[in-house]
Amino acid sequence: MQTKMRVGAKLSVIALLGLVSLAVGDGEEATVVQTSKGRLRGTTMTSRNGREFYAFRGVRYALPPVGELRFKPPVAVSEKWNSIKNATEDGASCPQAYDFLTGSFSEDCLFLNVYTPQLPSQRSDAALPVIVWFHHGGWFMLSAQSTLAGPTYLLDEDIVLVAVNYRLGALGFLSTGDSVVPGNNGLKDQVAALEWVRDNIAHFGGDPNMVTIYGYSAGSASVQFHLVSPLSAGLFHRAVSSSGSALSRWALGSNAKATARRHAKILNCPSDDNSKTMIDCLRRKDANDIAKTYALLKEWAEEPVVVYPPVIEPEGSSDRPFLTADPLLLFQSGNFSQVPWMTGSTDNESMVAAYEILQNQTLLEDFNENFERIMPIILNFERDSPEALRKGQRIKEFYFGNKPITQDSLQALTDMYTESSFQYPVDRSVKLVSKVSSAPVYLYQFTYRGRYGHMPKLPGQDRPYGAVHHDDLIYIFYGQGEYFPFFSSEFPEFVVSQRLVKMLANFARTGNPIPAKDSLLQVTWQPLTPSNLAYMEIGAELKMKRSLRQDRVAFWDEIFSVNNSH
Repeated sequence: MQTKMRVGAKLSVIALLGLVSLAVGDGEEATVVQTSKGRLRGTTMTSRNGREFYAFRGVRYALPPVGELRFKPPVAVSEKWNSIKNATEDGASCPQAYDFLTGSFSEDCLFLNVYTPQLPSQRSDAALPVIVWFHHGGWFMLSAQSTLAGPTYLLDEDIVLVAVNYRLGALGFLSTGDSVVPGNNGLKDQVAALEWVRDNIAHFGGDPNMVTIYGYSAGSASVQFHLVSPLSAGLFHRAVSSSGSALSRWALGSNAKATARRHAKILNCPSDDNSKTMIDCLRRKDANDIAKTYALLKEWAEEPVVVYPPVIEPEGSSDRPFLTADPLLLFQSGNFSQVPWMTGSTDNESMVAAYEILQNQTLLEDFNENFERIMPIILNFERDSPEALRKGQRIKEFYFGNKPITQDSLQALTDMYTESSFQYPVDRSVKLVSKVSSAPVYLYQFTYRGRYGHMPKLPGQDRPYGAVHHDDLIYIFYGQGEYFPFFSSEFPEFVVSQRLVKMLANFARTGNPIPAKDSLLQVTWQPLTPSNLAYMEIGAELKMKRSLRQDRVAFWDEIFSVNNSH
């Protein structure tokens, strides 16, 4: 069963998910590494500054999650092999809702890529810090393949980069709310990858005791979930979460079985209360049919963006639960991995989504006429109640002055989406963590408006309006082709790219993005504390500022009935 994406939504999904393409140029020389299970053959690549490094792609970290293993936690590879396995090409991407990626797709997709500038046999100094990348894509799209997470910029630095595939959509995040499928298998895949890193990364020149987990959007929320998960404790030592939070309204599911039943009905499977019968049927369905019917679960336009978010697993439903309580409560109690943490967002995260609504006359009219009905879908709060109506009215009054929403409302609609779904939950999480954590918290806002980005150029503009969701990623991961150029030293964007890469590498090494001022990083980054809401503004220059959008934070505290003493 194939489900085509609605016309007019392609632009917003491309921008939402940061889709780029990359032609990877492998070197001719192959190299072999001995892992704990057997030998792998990789290739060489070249960084932006001309440094040769090693690439091992399509490395299996868990058994194929097919047949009886579908909807179950990952199973680590246990058998050793005697021959040399090729790790010279990306593994298959996981089945997903939309067909934007190139390359192969398969339910057998639990692969990772490793990029390293040095191997143990060549090393004369200490092992290198490791950055483990959890990709974006709303937990329903994209992958870790080198056509997206291109290592060309990052491997100028002395770090090892590991990019991880994990199961998506229903195949990775369906939950029956009981022991049949407790849920969170996509996040458990990420844990399995971190266990692989612990056991194997030294063979690639990396330090298993200096691992930074880094994610964007849904990958960013994943990082925060790892902070509070008992399964992830001890597997990482620093954390970077960009443009997403486990406290985002889209990040935690509350009615998982109802969603599973709706999906089962679409696929002609039993959809009653018998979880086993339903899952037995879904295990017999084609994986692509399950992935492609994701869009049929949307309620309004592309909302909710995340149909299958992580869930709190019922007590006793699993021997190894990933998430046992609300992350908010775990942050409040201090029951999380207290490691150095860097997080933030862009200043106009949701402008493309806002633009798409305003450019679609049908959606715009519906939005104006049914604002109070649509807002609970977007923000995942209670529906069809006097309280929902009150919240919707307050939001419309605050952002639009109770005036009609028109094509001139782009900034107001952008702010409503950005502040509710990204900036506010990030703000809330850093305040909670900084109150109890023994490790520093670094907050940023990315504001740089370059000549390239995910937002279309508006009339009279010489560059896209920014910075929108994923615009900062184009300076960290190289995406060549129809979207973004290669930022060489001749580009004015080059210095911004250098700064972002350098701060990430510094953080992976030291737990501080700017441990010392230099010609590139000429400012001290102050950690955020409860008494000093400091943040770094990352624009054409780096500037320390305080109290990011606190008037808006106060408004969303009211909407979500937050006690400010928390």
